[in-house]
Amino acid sequence: MRVTGGCDFREQISVMARERLESSSIGEIIEMAARFRALSFGAGEPSPELFPKDMIREAVAEAFEGQDVWGYYHDDFGYLPLREWIAERMIKDGMAPSWVKPEHILLTNGGGEGVSLVSEALIDPGSVVLVESPTYVESLLTFRKQGAICVPVPSDDEGIIPFELERIASAVRPRFLYTIPNFQNPSGRTIPEERRIQILDILRRLNLPMLEDDPYHYLSYDAAPPPCFLKLAGEDCRVVHCNSFSKTIAPGLRVGWLVVPPPLRNALHHLRVSAGLGRPTVIQAGVWRYLSRIDFPSRVKKLCDGYRERRDAMLDGIIRYLEPLGIRTSKPAGGFFVWCESPDSRDIHSFARYAVEKHGIAIIPGQSFFPRGDKRGDWAFRLSYAKVPAEQVNEGMQRLARAWESFPAVRASSVS
Repeated sequence: MRVTGGCDFREQISVMARERLESSSIGEIIEMAARFRALSFGAGEPSPELFPKDMIREAVAEAFEGQDVWGYYHDDFGYLPLREWIAERMIKDGMAPSWVKPEHILLTNGGGEGVSLVSEALIDPGSVVLVESPTYVESLLTFRKQGAICVPVPSDDEGIIPFELERIASAVRPRFLYTIPNFQNPSGRTIPEERRIQILDILRRLNLPMLEDDPYHYLSYDAAPPPCFLKLAGEDCRVVHCNSFSKTIAPGLRVGWLVVPPPLRNALHHLRVSAGLGRPTVIQAGVWRYLSRIDFPSRVKKLCDGYRERRDAMLDGIIRYLEPLGIRTSKPAGGFFVWCESPDSRDIHSFARYAVEKHGIAIIPGQSFFPRGDKRGDWAFRLSYAKVPAEQVNEGMQRLARAWESFPAVRASSVS
């Protein structure tokens, strides 16, 4: 039945909804990859082959039998046994200072809700948020949804440049700094400990908080990552830490958490209450049951072994096929991503479409990972090795190199 007449809602659609309705380069390339059945280095998602499906299914089924998960859970911060597990694990693994207790852990529907809650608490329309350049596209959209102006801080291979941070923060009076310090999406880079200390010193002098988004923390393939900003800050409670089980267990569970400093706890508590009467306690209970019966370090090792093999295959392909073409790339020590920069001025968005259609290989253009008006993404692209079996990575890199060589590039200028 076709319905006609009535309100078409064109005049009522919000600015943010219109922005979401605009075709994004990421969504377009992922859709094209599926349509052309391309080998995809696009989606930054974990590999389903590494999900502990049977154990999770069993743990969640047992949670359904519990008497404490069918009604509203009375603690608005989430299922207490899971919060206790998280607090203990973070301190044991050197991620958090000793003040972090279960009452400072707020369970969220994935890491995205954590970023959204902090944004609601700290951003007014017109507020400035400092972000890395490049940074995670969904966080940019979340900040803009709250009315923020996202100002990029120049970064190099070691992340945020402290001098630039102090210069910009002193000029624009931001609400907070947002960073993904370990194996960053999209660049793959990690901020070394010495630079983290410098960044914290600047934030202290300027009395600025930080939102530390650390979902890739455990996916370290060569050596342990530097201490979290949360840990380094110690008793100086200016770091809100956001994390998730999406990468270490499975993204479909949508269980993440915030470590909330005491001064912010009351505000986030009231925002959580106003957002709804409860959260999926049965899933949180299932995750706790799963975690309580496994050796978590062994689980992490299994993940790292699987992803390291794929990372190494991609880095080998870069050396063999991309570096001879002049393409500059990051060399990530963990996570899911490799960042690539073109030696010339070709249109990367057009190249990405061409690579899918003509060579069956999908990449993500870099423009989406920068605030509006920042053109540094026009000559860059992101690769993800997480969902591609190691034995297929080499074939994918060969396809990418052939596409690069055959693409009718416009080489009017050089990218410095």
